[in-house]
Amino acid sequence: MGRRTTGSEVGRFALVILFLMAAISCYVAYFCFSLAFRPSSTGSLDSRIDDGFETSEEGGGEDGDCCKGVEHLELWGDAVKWGSDFKLNSSKDCCLACKATCVGHDGSCLCDSWVFCGDKQACGSRFGECWLKKQKDTWEPDRRDSGDHVMWTSGLVFGKGKGIVGLETEYGVLRIKVSGLFTFCIG
Repeated sequence: MGRRTTGSEVGRFALVILFLMAAISCYVAYFCFSLAFRPSSTGSLDSRIDDGFETSEEGGGEDGDCCKGVEHLELWGDAVKWGSDFKLNSSKDCCLACKATCVGHDGSCLCDSWVFCGDKQACGSRFGECWLKKQKDTWEPDRRDSGDHVMWTSGLVFGKGKGIVGLETEYGVLRIKVSGLFTFCIG
């Protein structure tokens, strides 16, 4: 009986080809999923509020220079003070009212976000409303809406030792919890 040839060379190449096909399929799947689930930089709250980030030992100084707010952004959350009953002249005054709730010895604040309606034309009867709110999760503030069609200006206030700084990199947002001495606000 003669020796049977099984084409071992063909078998080796088939195994290499199958491996390459599997590797390419995994790469394509990874690429598609990373594009599909990449956070958008235009809709990111972190990228919009990090521009207004400032710190100071007195929570923005006497003049409240830290209380700029992020225009065209409406933060949601549990109301600490209803805006329909609490009208102020500016977003800065609204922010300072929120910061005034940071009276605890442990640095905690009753209000950690504020929303102000300051556009007379768009707000109508709601002009001057200042809503003081408390977020359930300060890592991810509850955002109701954003964009040019939104008439609200919003901001975040953190008490001593409660803040989180977001550093935007090409790989995403790196969040660092700030502990210690500062009272600061975002927006």
